[in-house]
Amino acid sequence: MKTITTLLAACLAVFAAGNCLGADARHGKLLFASPTLGGGTSGKTCLTCHEHGRDFSPETLSRKQYLVMGNPVASLAGVVNFCIEVALRGEGIAENGKEMNDLLAYLAIFIKANSGEPQ
Repeated sequence: MKTITTLLAACLAVFAAGNCLGADARHGKLLFASPTLGGGTSGKTCLTCHEHGRDFSPETLSRKQYLVMGNPVASLAGVVNFCIEVALRGEGIAENGKEMNDLLAYLAIFIKANSGEPQ
């Protein structure tokens, strides 16, 4: 996970180019604001629950285990899918697919921007 965090931090440096290791943070930002992510049917988006970084901290990117609504989840991609399935009422996306990579690249930037830490 440290390697992933390091890679995501490196993505911040090339964000202006919009692409890092195949991940497109600009596309991830669109997904984060999309009510149809994963075929969502609730009308909610990731921003509904996480506006201004609510419930995120810098440690969000590096945890080894997550607890979401009392449920243990093994990875950040798993957390994303949990939210898609429960809050958005959609179907999880491929954990190693382009949409997930784009979303995680954006999350790295979003969390950093909303944590009060220098960027």
